[in-house]
Amino acid sequence: MTRGAPRARRAVALLAIAIATAAPSAPRAAAPADAPSLATRAARFPTVERATADFAQERTVSLVDEVLRARGSLALAAPASFRLDVTEPEPMTLLAAGTALAVVDAEGKALPLPGELAGLAAFARTLTDLLLGARAPRGFTETWRDADTVVLTPAADTASPFGEIMLRFPSDGPLPETIALRERGGDRTILRLEHVVLDPALDPARFALPATKGS
Repeated sequence: MTRGAPRARRAVALLAIAIATAAPSAPRAAAPADAPSLATRAARFPTVERATADFAQERTVSLVDEVLRARGSLALAAPASFRLDVTEPEPMTLLAAGTALAVVDAEGKALPLPGELAGLAAFARTLTDLLLGARAPRGFTETWRDADTVVLTPAADTASPFGEIMLRFPSDGPLPETIALRERGGDRTILRLEHVVLDPALDPARFALPATKGS
């Protein structure tokens, strides 16, 4: 595997860690009808159970004069199925199904799970919920810049490596088109989604984890 592979895994991992920093939100009292929230915005659209999109990611490291880039595609299926196919710079696939997670190479061979991805397994449902525009993670507050742009900020007692998660939605769709992640140390990752398809036919086998030895 090339030297770029660890960078590719870390770049992809950032999205997972940033969004999957807490368990799904606990029920809250209903907000006023005119108060902006992810929930009220999602209510404007038919419920989305599945989605696919291409992504382009840029990561800026504060201490290094370099931008790390990755491209690929993702697929989501409620309640907790997630697939991320990286095509550049190093082909690899992340698969999450329920509480299980696997990383495989271009030939489908299982790779060791990078430590920075371990949290995704426990929070696949939150990750899918947020990318489908349904809710924020518990412990984060929503600040709306306009009708389609929200900034999620962790409370002081919320354990998260990120100081801010920004979601920008298209005015006519429920899935975010831009996700910007700012780490507490100053590093920043921007993920842009393109060619979004809502509720496509998805074969459940796309989310199947590779068989383990002896199975």
